[in-house]
Amino acid sequence: MTDEALVLGLDVGGTSTRVLAVTPHGVRRGAGRASGGNPTGLGPERAAAALAEAVDQALTGLNPADVRHVVLGLAGGGDLPSGVDMPGGEAFSRVWNSVGVTCPVDYEPDALIAFAAGTDAPEGSLVLSGTGAVAIAVKDRAMAERSDGNGWLLGDRGSGFWLGRRMVLAAIAALDGDGPETVLTGLVIESLRLRQPRPGTASATGAAGSTPVPTPPPNPPTLPTLPTSPTLPAPPTPPPTARELVAAVMAEPPTALARLAPLLSTACADGDPVAEAIADRAAEHLIATLSTVRGPDTATPMVLAGSVLTNPTPVAERVRRTLRERWPAAEVVPALDGAAAAAWLALARIGPVPTPEVRERLFSIPTAS
Repeated sequence: MTDEALVLGLDVGGTSTRVLAVTPHGVRRGAGRASGGNPTGLGPERAAAALAEAVDQALTGLNPADVRHVVLGLAGGGDLPSGVDMPGGEAFSRVWNSVGVTCPVDYEPDALIAFAAGTDAPEGSLVLSGTGAVAIAVKDRAMAERSDGNGWLLGDRGSGFWLGRRMVLAAIAALDGDGPETVLTGLVIESLRLRQPRPGTASATGAAGSTPVPTPPPNPPTLPTLPTSPTLPAPPTPPPTARELVAAVMAEPPTALARLAPLLSTACADGDPVAEAIADRAAEHLIATLSTVRGPDTATPMVLAGSVLTNPTPVAERVRRTLRERWPAAEVVPALDGAAAAAWLALARIGPVPTPEVRERLFSIPTAS
């Protein structure tokens, strides 16, 4: 390849589409970001529009004819033989034609991209917990086996959605009197905005005592003191019922429950036993999923991906501890930038495996803010 040659790496998810244009030396020549571009959840036309916007940004000032290879990470991408055969594939193909990119485009599963975002090893395994959950085994930089990743209705055990659902169920049980009291009840209620403070109370106006007090006029006239009636306290606001909580959850898409996952950290920090039990069970599910694709004596690297496992959460702490116990000889690393990983894979497929210096250069700067 010449110094003018480029590859594109894309990380296409349900909430964002990120693109990198890089040279064979790992120098970033362009970056783009747009809204979600997954055609399965968003529809082909909406996904294609986001893809076109992000690619246009990344190729601004560059010649599309210089792009030699494209790797696009997409949920379910590895199950598809080509881009045209995937949901929304024809719409994606029109995007490449419209921007002038005529080179091969590889559609890969987002889990494989996440693995490459954690290590340059050709073999290993990954466990991911974000909105969904999946584990894969990687051989020769391709996905060899997969466990779970079956979606919120049929799987994704230990995922952010799974955590959100379990916390809501615990809150409903507490409100109905069918389960133990838990800190999660109040956290879930507040997160779903079911508790409406009365106007004029401290919770509605800010901290207690923060309501402005009018300044009296100078030298006010002296008035006779009149007897006053005692001020009765306002009646307490009744807590939402379990039925109201159910209605609030059902008013949103099912996967929106994943946004409740961070509440588990708050509840566990308070020592809440219900939250601790949920974290324990989530970690057990994720370890079981990983064990399906990873042998007990395997020493290849393990990559952790997804917000539940790459942030300091109770679930991540438990998973890491178990990984160290079961696979003490294996390296455990977090996944980094998915778009940079896709670009790294694209370079590896049209030439020699990029050097460690090239990889470090690729991952040195965030894709796009």
